[in-house]
Amino acid sequence: MITKKFKLLSLALIFSGALNIALIAAFAYSMVEKTSVATTIMGKKEIALTNSQIFNTMSRLSFRELVSYLTNRDLVEQGYTKRDLAIAALVAYHHFNLEKALSAPPAQVRNLIIAKDQTIEMFPGLTEDQFEAIIRFAYQEKWPLTAKGLFTLLQTQKPPRDESLEQAFLLTPEFYALQVLFQKTNAPQEPQMLLNLAAEGSWDLLEKLFHEQAKVLEFSEEKRRNLLLSYLTLHSQAAAQILLHTDSDFSLKRLDDKQILDLLSLLKKQTEEGTKFCLDLLRSPRSDAIWQAAALTLYSYAGEMPPLPIDPQTVLARFAPEPKAAPKPEPAVAAAPKPVSAAAVRYHVVKEGESLWKISRQYKVKVDDIVKINGLEKDSLYPGMTLKLPN
Repeated sequence: MITKKFKLLSLALIFSGALNIALIAAFAYSMVEKTSVATTIMGKKEIALTNSQIFNTMSRLSFRELVSYLTNRDLVEQGYTKRDLAIAALVAYHHFNLEKALSAPPAQVRNLIIAKDQTIEMFPGLTEDQFEAIIRFAYQEKWPLTAKGLFTLLQTQKPPRDESLEQAFLLTPEFYALQVLFQKTNAPQEPQMLLNLAAEGSWDLLEKLFHEQAKVLEFSEEKRRNLLLSYLTLHSQAAAQILLHTDSDFSLKRLDDKQILDLLSLLKKQTEEGTKFCLDLLRSPRSDAIWQAAALTLYSYAGEMPPLPIDPQTVLARFAPEPKAAPKPEPAVAAAPKPVSAAAVRYHVVKEGESLWKISRQYKVKVDDIVKINGLEKDSLYPGMTLKLPN
């Protein structure tokens, strides 16, 4: 009996020891594997990864995740470190403003092929001080982005946009080129309107204007109009509003029917200029399609159903009725001359020994007035003569 118990105890001890050895081995293996995983990216050991592989992984990281790599000095290949690749990814995928962070363009730029048809810019030779400046800039600046990066963010936000983002974009040279073109052609616009114009367009269009103005300064109405028409093809409501504000007569007479229809489709909000433009189109010898589009725009402003078929005169009578003619004034009747009142003249019968001087003194009138009113040629009076005397 004792021998049997001893055998069972021995077996239990052997089993327990084997189990402990297995647990220890498993723990050791897990620690080694954990260390190996800690030095991998996306499940692949770092030692087996190339610049291209690590960069492709970094291209999927957020801005802040990439900034956290700016202190990582681990070598990859060809002398580049993870922080070098992180800077390249920040510039390529997040529009990081490296030139502003360094207060100067990077001294060295190299092209690194990461795929058959994809090349990225690398910035070798950066010093420790420059890396510190880059990190400080990335953390302290609210918008550490290039003009294109700011533009891209503007397009993702609907008004009202972040005011600080708008202010940052207003300071870019690309926006300044747009603003100066309008100022120099005597068509200044509020910054907010030009900001809407830029955001409703494309970066290529704005950048093209900037480079053209950098080469040859051209401030002409034709340049401004062509730019607005380019934005109009991109369905910019701001372009439609500005065209009516700055070039209404040009739009009315020089735009073809397709351009007019595009413009009218963008006049979503009622304005005095938009209403006037529609009325002018109805008075013009344009096609039926233009008349109908202008009429429908006016009725949509009024929230009314248009009467069909569209008749320009009916629409004009509804939205621009002719003012009623003022009644003609009665012809003036010449006033009849007032009759001379009998009281205006007095009479005097000359007595013996009276003279004109004596009579004038008596009635306090002038001698010449007595002579004139009576048609006397000389001072010849006789008794019984009747004289008229002014009152």
